[in-house]
Amino acid sequence: MYNEAAHRLEYASNPLEGAAENKSVWKDLMQRCFEEQRYLSENGMQALPLIVKAGNSSQCIGVLCLVRSEAQQESDHLLLELIARYVAIVIFNAVVKLATKYRDIETAQDEARRASWEDSVLHVQNMVLDNCLSTIKHETIYYPNRIKQLIGKLRSGELSETEERETVTAISELIEYYKGVFSILSQCASRQLEEVTFRRTVIPVSELSEAAEKYFRKAGRGVAASVVFSTETVDESVVGDVNQLRFLLENLIDEALSVPVSGKISLTCAVEDDFVRFLFTDTRREKTREELNQLFYPNLARMTAGERGELHGTEYLLCKQIIRDHDEFAGRRGCRINAEPAEKGGFVVYFTLPRYLKRI
Repeated sequence: MYNEAAHRLEYASNPLEGAAENKSVWKDLMQRCFEEQRYLSENGMQALPLIVKAGNSSQCIGVLCLVRSEAQQESDHLLLELIARYVAIVIFNAVVKLATKYRDIETAQDEARRASWEDSVLHVQNMVLDNCLSTIKHETIYYPNRIKQLIGKLRSGELSETEERETVTAISELIEYYKGVFSILSQCASRQLEEVTFRRTVIPVSELSEAAEKYFRKAGRGVAASVVFSTETVDESVVGDVNQLRFLLENLIDEALSVPVSGKISLTCAVEDDFVRFLFTDTRREKTREELNQLFYPNLARMTAGERGELHGTEYLLCKQIIRDHDEFAGRRGCRINAEPAEKGGFVVYFTLPRYLKRI
């Protein structure tokens, strides 16, 4: 029988197993018979190709080899050809068609798994989109009403000059914050509508470190302060979305460079059981424990509008959301992000990602 997967002849029956001196002879005869697809006879051995017709084409599915001790007559040859054709048809129906049926079943199972996966992805996309639109609806109601209340106070004429300036400033900050939040949520909803999904891959830790170094060189060109950035990597890989993780590191670097203070920042890594911990350390600035606890929550005082209307001060919020996505979709629960004072001064933002565990 010819094995299509292994691309070789395999012997279903071997009456000459004990005759080692003849083994190479009849195997060679059968191989030549299969390749030439014609009847061959040598040294009392006869090889007949098992050929079946399927549609307008024919296929050789194996070789029938016989050993005869008697002289062959013409009628015997015709009988052998009939037997070979019958055996070919039986084998084709019993083996080849069965193998094809199994392949069709496997293909159908793959399609079913793929359809189930796509359904799950669509479900997640719909949930995220629903959350985005719900948040937009809430923000659309709350902030305009708050701005309206402050404008009403200004019109009342009951405020002092100082209170009026403070109210105008608060209105301006609310407007910028509202614009920024609305822009971010709209972009998030737009991404879901464009079917941009979480793409889980295996990423070498060194690749992320190199991406961070490359981005720092680009982003640090216009910074007046002298900031040194260093990285230390580990020979491990993590599971996650490479684009989201690069965006996370870019946000950490952008936030650090937004403060024009000279000094050192670093990105180091360490293995912790089934996770890899990334530590982004800024030794230039000191923050209290209370400030660090509030780092990943919305803070109007920290959010400012850029020259082009973009919203600054949301970097840590974006980082938190990216780690949340990895905790949900990367395949292993336990992804976390937090901040704490650094041992040698400054503070460190650390986050954990699933470590890629090689299957042995």
